[in-house]
Amino acid sequence: MIIKIINRVWIFLVLLLGGCANNNEPKLDELVNDLYQARTVSNYQVSGNRDGATTQVFVIFQLENNERLQIELEITYNPVPVLRSGSWRIDGKESSSGNVKAESLKFLGGQGEGPSIGGRFQLVDNFQPRFKAFIPLGPINKPKW
Repeated sequence: MIIKIINRVWIFLVLLLGGCANNNEPKLDELVNDLYQARTVSNYQVSGNRDGATTQVFVIFQLENNERLQIELEITYNPVPVLRSGSWRIDGKESSSGNVKAESLKFLGGQGEGPSIGGRFQLVDNFQPRFKAFIPLGPINKPKW
């Protein structure tokens, strides 16, 4: 009986600590043979701007083998943030593109300073899942063109 209680306490602690972990690294998984496989993200950049009740966000993932994945998001507020539209494009050995669906969307700020955007997104190609992207919550910067 005591062993069961101790085991339950350990399970509770592991779940609690795991839920409190803060992941600040972007992540990209590609669906290959019905399994998601992690892709190596060597660099990423988030930029965009807010105009009234709409925010445009541009995310670039630099991947292995000189591939580059670009995600464009349009987020509106009425009164909660909602992904109005999204698209993606990957350039490299096999170029492809599609639409973005939000699995979870995080938004902070934006009143006195620039907004912060993050979340989990499914990237769809011809109505089929292709990638899952995790963008850590962080401020968007105005693009430097």
